[in-house]
Amino acid sequence: MAGGVAVAVEPRAGRGSAAILGLAAAGALFFVGVAALPYFLRIDEGQFRQYWPMRGWLLVHISMGMVALLTGPVQLWLGLKDLYPRVHKNLGFVYMAAVVSSSAAAYYLAFHTGGGVVFGSGLTALATVWLITTGVAFLAITRHLYEQHKEWMIRSYVVTFGFVVFRAVDPLLAAQGLPVLDHIGISAWVAWSVPLFLNEVVLQGRKILRVRAD
Repeated sequence: MAGGVAVAVEPRAGRGSAAILGLAAAGALFFVGVAALPYFLRIDEGQFRQYWPMRGWLLVHISMGMVALLTGPVQLWLGLKDLYPRVHKNLGFVYMAAVVSSSAAAYYLAFHTGGGVVFGSGLTALATVWLITTGVAFLAITRHLYEQHKEWMIRSYVVTFGFVVFRAVDPLLAAQGLPVLDHIGISAWVAWSVPLFLNEVVLQGRKILRVRAD
């Protein structure tokens, strides 16, 4: 399952956060309908191409990725607004299980890809950062560090949204005439690293701007 809008919301929900989450949800739904569901509607070699021998792993990756992609905006909204804590907690476990399952399949696909070392390493890094951001978010909430939990869940979903960004960026690079291995390799790194960096600028920039200079 590979890949526009970058998700950057502040840890306290407001109109801006609602708009961004709404756009993210719309982008996620569009991605699922256009890029993910076709793999389940037509399971044949023509649809899966080079991934046909690994179709089981790819289907696990896509299906669990869809769960994370679609539950993420709901989970973030409930957490930012402090609504329905039991639903939020249970949905959080669903999201976390989806991330772990999809990442495990992503590792297998990355290590067996025919897309070259840059593409494979980009997918490996994405899966690793996905697990780390989600894991730190979980660790924070177990220690009742609510603001840190919210921030790390935002980071986790930014990485989740990397799949949508990939699908937006890769055709643009391909249109520039880049060789296939080059544009998919660049996209595999750009899709999650740039949105994650921009999200960090927003999160930390808001903290800096809230502090009055002496």
